[in-house]
Amino acid sequence: MKEDITTNLELKELKEEIFKLRNELRSFIEKSNQKHVDLIFSELKEKYSEIFYNKELDNAKSSLKNNMVENCPMKDQCYSVFLDFLKNIAKYIKEGEISESIVNSYRDKLKELHKNSPKIECDTCFLEAGRLFEKQIELMKALGIYKKEENLEYSLSEISEEDLIKNLLEPIANKHRFMILKALSSQTRTFSDLSKITNLRGGNLLFHIKKLQESNMIIQRSERGDYMITKKGYDTVNTISKLYMSLDK
Repeated sequence: MKEDITTNLELKELKEEIFKLRNELRSFIEKSNQKHVDLIFSELKEKYSEIFYNKELDNAKSSLKNNMVENCPMKDQCYSVFLDFLKNIAKYIKEGEISESIVNSYRDKLKELHKNSPKIECDTCFLEAGRLFEKQIELMKALGIYKKEENLEYSLSEISEEDLIKNLLEPIANKHRFMILKALSSQTRTFSDLSKITNLRGGNLLFHIKKLQESNMIIQRSERGDYMITKKGYDTVNTISKLYMSLDK
């Protein structure tokens, strides 16, 4: 009887020790991955910020020219105003950090310009400028340049179901896309690497990569470079993993 009690106590202690070791190992892996991600972001900011900056400006120039109202006598003047506005916000890509208050001040400035615009037709051009502005902000979020200040009073009722599904749930609700995120959470990968990991080829793999890129969960270093996870992508896969491990299965 005493032997059984002793054995049970030993088993209990052993289980507790294993559980403790498992948690320590998980913590070590998470910290290692976070260090890897931080290192990549640091490298990105140092080596590729100028490339991202120039790419955003080139995109802004072509998009404004193509999508602003044609035959408007103020088009050239407004083009210059919008481009200067987008240049001013894009400079933070090179600086490597932007606060929420600065982002909000630019949003307010654009709203004020729109409010004082003389024509109804101006709506089209302001919508395009606003779209390009938000695109820059999304890029800065993905690069870890822009971090929103935590709002402890933020409630579930304030979350847009459409945005939640489009920008978070849909991109990860696929086996192959989640495999890609997991693979990139530990290191950068080439297209060939991801093809071997997912067992997908050509257009099939590209479809899933594009989905993750559109949601700013992964980016490509250059036109033909490696793929890497963004801060949003890393936080997403890390949070999902923690949630899964905490649930009773």
